[in-house]
Amino acid sequence: MKTVNSKRGITLMELMVVIAIMGILSSVAMPKFFGVGEKTREKIDLMKLYDLRNVINLALIEDSDAMNSYSPVKAQNETIKKTFRNKLAEGLASDGGAALFVIELHSALTVNVQGNHSKINTKYNVCEMIGSSGTFYTALKDANFDGVADIIAARLKGGNAYKSGGDTYTSKEYKNASGGTDYRTAPKNAMFISKALNFGKLKENTRYTVNIRWSDPDNPGYSVEVFLLPNKGSWNTAYMSDNGTCFSTYGPKGCSKKMK
Repeated sequence: MKTVNSKRGITLMELMVVIAIMGILSSVAMPKFFGVGEKTREKIDLMKLYDLRNVINLALIEDSDAMNSYSPVKAQNETIKKTFRNKLAEGLASDGGAALFVIELHSALTVNVQGNHSKINTKYNVCEMIGSSGTFYTALKDANFDGVADIIAARLKGGNAYKSGGDTYTSKEYKNASGGTDYRTAPKNAMFISKALNFGKLKENTRYTVNIRWSDPDNPGYSVEVFLLPNKGSWNTAYMSDNGTCFSTYGPKGCSKKMK
């Protein structure tokens, strides 16, 4: 009596089916896997905004006049200082807050940091109050925004010194949209690690300001919130990534107008 051998190899057709199934699963699972990684990086970047907020708020606890503590990198008489104090006070109470500095994102170029820019809302820009010491200068250092204050100081001083870079930042030459030469200045220690805050979607600059605003404008003087704001936006139209991360210490309400 013959015995039947139940063992047999896998046919080519069966192998092709298995490979096809694995391909389908990987095409669905892998993007989600990498998406999780990007979301995590975005959350880490968001925490830096909280760090900046917390350092400023600690300074306010220690000194109610902390917001006016700074050493300008350019000479300022009392009239100019008063103008900046008033601008800061109005900005902190406004819908959009006061802008500390500008971040430019580009799909094919490195991040660019500036104190100000002619194409953004400059009404409440107070980058000069970062200075060379004081509350905002210290806050940026303590929140690991190393190099930002130095970039702004170098640019404010004028001339070409910033074009050669510095101890804490790099300066890279590039051709702008008009064919002229510009320089992109960025901290040597990257500010952020996510793609959302390192690469723009276009081959031209997309600009955001790092803004501060009273947590409760009706009860000012106690705490601030920090958020990344597209030009001419308000506190509740902060930058939201494609993954749904709202870059605002106000939390989800900081992007509430975009989520409707």
